[in-house]
Amino acid sequence: MILYGRNLSPYTRRVAIWCALQGREVERRELMVAGPDFDEIKAHNPVARVPILILNDGTHLIETFAICDYLDETAPNGTRLIPDSGSARMECLRRLAVANSTAEKAVAMVYEKNRRPEEFHWRDWQDRVAGQIQGGLAELDKVVPGAGWSGASGPDGGDIAAIIAYQFVENTNPWLLEPGYPRLAALAERGMGVEAIAATKPPVA
Repeated sequence: MILYGRNLSPYTRRVAIWCALQGREVERRELMVAGPDFDEIKAHNPVARVPILILNDGTHLIETFAICDYLDETAPNGTRLIPDSGSARMECLRRLAVANSTAEKAVAMVYEKNRRPEEFHWRDWQDRVAGQIQGGLAELDKVVPGAGWSGASGPDGGDIAAIIAYQFVENTNPWLLEPGYPRLAALAERGMGVEAIAATKPPVA
């Protein structure tokens, strides 16, 4: 399989970790949408977004939720990262949804604050987005495990998404972490002991 996108993208990184934890061999093509790689990415995804996962039969999968759903549907025994049914599935999906929404707003902040020329900054909008990010982080801080993992023997999909959201904010706009999110920070620290998570952590942007 071939995975398009860089680890700086929280969405691409989630797919990369998912594949690694399931023991899948993946060729990486770390292309950047906001740059000279745009046309190549668009050739594989008409809306020019990453991640893109090209299966061995040539099928192109796009959008993180859809890709991870396929990976779980076809996962080797015991390597699903979202429970397949019941309350455990709903609880995991809830954590994953909060983490994904938080990451989405953190990406929006990168475009609004880090990349937009300062003379075009809309402070009220940045404050609104910052509040959404910090609201998501605060909720995750309540629901992530205080010790160990949510999965039976390691991180589940919700843990992975929470770690990625926290580390993306830490990487791009660390001032948003100033209120303090100790359980979430501890989860992210534990994550660095997992090779699939540590190996995909991008350098400081």
